[in-house]
Amino acid sequence: MEMKNPLAVGLLALLVAAMAVAAAAHDDDDVPFTDEDLESEQSMWNLYDRWRAVYASSSSHLGGDIESRFEAFKANARYVSEFNKKEGMTYELGLNKFADMTLEEFVAKYAGANVDAAAALASVPEAEEEMVGDVPAAWDWRQHGVVTPVKDQGSCGSCWAFSSVGAVESAYAIATKKLLRLSEQQVLDCSGGGDCGGGYTSTVLSEFAVKKGIALDASGNPPYYPPYQAKKLSCRTVAGKPVVKMDGAASVPSSNEVALKQSVYKQPVSVLIEANSNFQLYKQGVYSGPCGTSINHAVLAVGYGATPDNTKYWIIKNSWGTGWGEKGYIRMKRDIAAKSGLCGIALYGMYPIKKTVAISMVVDAVDSY
Repeated sequence: MEMKNPLAVGLLALLVAAMAVAAAAHDDDDVPFTDEDLESEQSMWNLYDRWRAVYASSSSHLGGDIESRFEAFKANARYVSEFNKKEGMTYELGLNKFADMTLEEFVAKYAGANVDAAAALASVPEAEEEMVGDVPAAWDWRQHGVVTPVKDQGSCGSCWAFSSVGAVESAYAIATKKLLRLSEQQVLDCSGGGDCGGGYTSTVLSEFAVKKGIALDASGNPPYYPPYQAKKLSCRTVAGKPVVKMDGAASVPSSNEVALKQSVYKQPVSVLIEANSNFQLYKQGVYSGPCGTSINHAVLAVGYGATPDNTKYWIIKNSWGTGWGEKGYIRMKRDIAAKSGLCGIALYGMYPIKKTVAISMVVDAVDSY
């Protein structure tokens, strides 16, 4: 038998090992590690190298030297390790794609929700909408074909656009039985609701989606709006471009999780929350904080439920890709003592109104935005 080159064999072994690490990390949505990986500076560098083999591009846009990224990674790795050792917690943290970012860097790039309380309260009060009364103990709109796949806002604080568009997509699907992928890029460019530094869901839902309409995104059939690029560009218009319009918007009564539950049973609801370091590094389970009500992030509530031990939760669709959390989702504890709800989730809920139309797809047309 012919002897193989030892160097080639060694390189092959390293390649196979790196591929195994990457596969394991993507399977678990984070890079696994043990206490031994945290024992010394060298072992931490080895862990960081393993992490970078999977997520090297995640924070490359932040700039700075690798040492500063490593310092943030070390702090996060130690925090994750200590947190996951606590007893009685309902969720776990992990070394996901945000693990070499400080909280300040993370919030600046991946959050971006602003609050316009006056605009939210000015929308049609839910009391004027049909109340649903008693609702099921658990509900998940994903099981009814009205929620689009998890998207990724990239390093742009456009969560407000993704939350708003998700709510419109679902409202239209419930009314028409047609689930369309709509354009966050168009909302970012044309709605006037904000930019990559943050924006207002209330502007999109109560104004732009009603008066102008949201176009199909590039995953649909043409004519559609150009693909999402994680940056605000000039608004591009095409006469006669098909758009989805809403008939209005409604606010969920503030500080009332019962009302929010009724609303979510009717349709997915755009909600605003505080995203902190635990939210940043969330891996799985029912997220229970701690967190406050310093609103900085917009997400979409698509259902609710409870664990076998009766820990109640909201089902939240995020916009950080499927590699974060539970395939892009997070379960957040529901029915807590604070009226604001966990992380302020019950403060500023809003949803678009779309009256039932014919089963065939009806897409309004406009001449310009």
